[in-house]
Amino acid sequence: MSGDDLLSIGVFALVSGLSIHALRHYDELGLLRPAVVDPVTGYRRYRPEQVRHARLICALRRVDVPIDAVRVVMDDPDGEALRTVLRSHRERLMDRAQVLSRMVHVVDHYIEHGVAMPDLKTPRIVQVTVTVADLAESISFYRAAFDAVFNEEISSFQFGAWPSEDFFLLTVAHELNEHGRHDGPAGVSRFGLLVDDVDAAHRRAVDAGAVEVHPPADQPWKPRSSCVTDPSGNRIDLYQG
Repeated sequence: MSGDDLLSIGVFALVSGLSIHALRHYDELGLLRPAVVDPVTGYRRYRPEQVRHARLICALRRVDVPIDAVRVVMDDPDGEALRTVLRSHRERLMDRAQVLSRMVHVVDHYIEHGVAMPDLKTPRIVQVTVTVADLAESISFYRAAFDAVFNEEISSFQFGAWPSEDFFLLTVAHELNEHGRHDGPAGVSRFGLLVDDVDAAHRRAVDAGAVEVHPPADQPWKPRSSCVTDPSGNRIDLYQG
């Protein structure tokens, strides 16, 4: 291809939808290399056929697909990688939307009732760690059963939003350490969740893949409750709020 067929970075930016700054950045990352870089001036020029790839990058970044995921698509732009990346990204966006929705709920509460933060007189459990056999299966189960949001950075399901009183972390141990053991508790764990409607929550958990230990029942010494196990065998007691 002759030099006359190449596009200047300004023209390429115009037809691709990417800014000149973004094109330079993606060059540095190795995501979208120019066809020619002048060794003296550093001026970048692109092939016309690169426009399609640039527009794909622009479309993916517009919906905040991470750079590493975009790179996977660029390695296989005409294969199944695009659908796989988009499905995964959609789940992340749904989790983020749930977190934001709960934050909005807390802000609405603050607007109506103020931001009163009473002193914590009695310690309250806000985190429990369980061992799971299959992380992806657990994420799918807790999302379907309890609308739990999984935070990859802290490897935890988040219930409620800090600093609301319903904030709670269910941390999962799923990777083996250097000794070939999980960092979480050995065997199965047991914990309880307070729910608005124990009968409805119980049915939803079973529909999501839980195994029923005992159905909802009334006891004289505690709220109406039931018990199920998650896909890894951990016991979940459901209590009527």
